Amino acid sequence: MRKHLFQLFVYVCVFGGAAMALGQNARFSGQVTDQQNAAIPNANIRAINQDSHSVSESKSNGEGSYTIPFLPAGHYKIEVQASGFSPSMSEDISLNVGQAFIYNIQLTIGSTQSTVSVNAGSEVTQVNTENAEVGGTITGKEV
Repeated sequence: MRKHLFQLFVYVCVFGGAAMALGQNARFSGQVTDQQNAAIPNANIRAINQDSHSVSESKSNGEGSYTIPFLPAGHYKIEVQASGFSPSMSEDISLNVGQAFIYNIQLTIGSTQSTVSVNAGSEVTQVNTENAEVGGTITGKEV
């Protein structure tokens, strides 16, 4: 009888302590979508703890879903970035002990900018904008 009580005590201590440790953590989860509610896979999601300045990261899966588990309670900001979309930053979010906070993010299409640099050599070809004629000087090396 004492042996069974001792085993029960050990199980409660081991598994009860683990359950309490897991219960003290919180998590963010949700889905990253575009303006047409289509899933955005491989988006980078960062949970930034405003109290400790620690950062926890995740990526959205093929359905746009993400989870950032095992977070301590505190004040967070969620930052989301995905290729081709404007980055998003949440307002301050309070996360409580054991809370499973669902935070869905809708990203807007970002502007793409490209820069074209043209460097002219020593000889610039002249283009006639009136018709399709092209003028220039041909050197002996080019012939």
